[in-house]
Amino acid sequence: MRITALKTNMAAVVVAMEAILGVAAEDGDRELTAEEQADFDAKSAEAKALQAKITREEGVLAFKSSAAAPVTVPGGTGTTTGTVPAAVAEKPEPGAMVGRVAIALAATGGQDQRAMAAHAATIWGDQTGEIVANMEQSTATKGGYLVDTAYSRDFIGLLRPRVVIRNMGARSVPMPDGNLTMRKQTGTTNAGYVGERQPAPTTDLSVGDLKMSAKTLRALVPITNQLIRRASYGVDAMVRDDLVTSAAIKEDQQFLRGAGSATAPAGLRSLILAGNVLTITATVNLQNVRNDLSRLRLKVINANVPMAKCGYIMSPRTREFLENITDGNGNKAFPEIAQDKLGAYPIGVTTSVPDNLGAGGNESEIYFGDFQQFLIGDTYQVTLAASTEAAYDDNGTMRSAFSNDETVIRLIEEHDTQLRYDTAFAVLTGVTWQP
Repeated sequence: MRITALKTNMAAVVVAMEAILGVAAEDGDRELTAEEQADFDAKSAEAKALQAKITREEGVLAFKSSAAAPVTVPGGTGTTTGTVPAAVAEKPEPGAMVGRVAIALAATGGQDQRAMAAHAATIWGDQTGEIVANMEQSTATKGGYLVDTAYSRDFIGLLRPRVVIRNMGARSVPMPDGNLTMRKQTGTTNAGYVGERQPAPTTDLSVGDLKMSAKTLRALVPITNQLIRRASYGVDAMVRDDLVTSAAIKEDQQFLRGAGSATAPAGLRSLILAGNVLTITATVNLQNVRNDLSRLRLKVINANVPMAKCGYIMSPRTREFLENITDGNGNKAFPEIAQDKLGAYPIGVTTSVPDNLGAGGNESEIYFGDFQQFLIGDTYQVTLAASTEAAYDDNGTMRSAFSNDETVIRLIEEHDTQLRYDTAFAVLTGVTWQP
């Protein structure tokens, strides 16, 4: 509903206002600079405008409640009204509502919101129908549909365990307006011992800006029209899983090794400081493996980052090597790998870390760092559109939805990535370890 999106926007603006005041408070509780004051005043005006809109929306909801028609009890006469026994509200599986919107959109063509709501109510009940009816039609895309903020957040939550960066603890930051600027500390003050009547060392706390702007991710999922015509409980979860998987695969690849551009977010490999890019020791033996892993960790530890949510990301081949390498007595050198840990830190394993890098086509990479310093700016908006005539690329083969009696669902989500500290991660390159 619109009111949900407005309140989400309001929360983001308030966070930005608090951040401005927080910088001044941390810097000796000083007065705001002219630039900070102007920024704060702009955010304050935006918050007031949002508050006015929220008040209007709440007023409309109150009027709708007052104008609600009485319910006629079956068996009653004329306009006699009574009460209907309370029914337990259905609680759909996480993300299922996104699947239901997709099916309702595909089944009705997305041109008539009332038809979509009626279709959803027929299959899944009045609660789902009311939710679909209250969602806003997207004007940017023919047949598009802007999934309500609450369910978009739920959908992004489902991505978390499937995208290794999100699963390792990356911080999702609300970015409802599509752009976000945050202050970050780039230098620290210095303390020192001095003698009597000697001045204390003076240094400035330096800060910089961290900016994110939404980049658009698109995913196509073909669904057979036979499945849509026979939609029932359980099909919504199947459609949801297809949408999540399609988005997760691309997110995983981009968040790890994406070069970054005006239209795509930068991946971890591109964001890491050049001095934190290490190369393995040429001779592969247990001692060199231990040394290389230690060098990787020390790059992050010595940077004095918070170390709040540290872990490794590697390919399946590298994990298998570490799990099976043994010492001189035949004992496994890293038995904790069986619990998906390496030493004290968890391991994220994904095929999005390639094994075919380097001149010989046999090299991989290992990442280590504090994943709480990896920020994902999520707009919490998911747009869906459907077509029965579209053609789509199926692993290099062009297929026609019309010829195959399919409906192609297009999902669009928006996000961007940044590191709070570029020293919070290191990468070990040239990894040729294999079982």
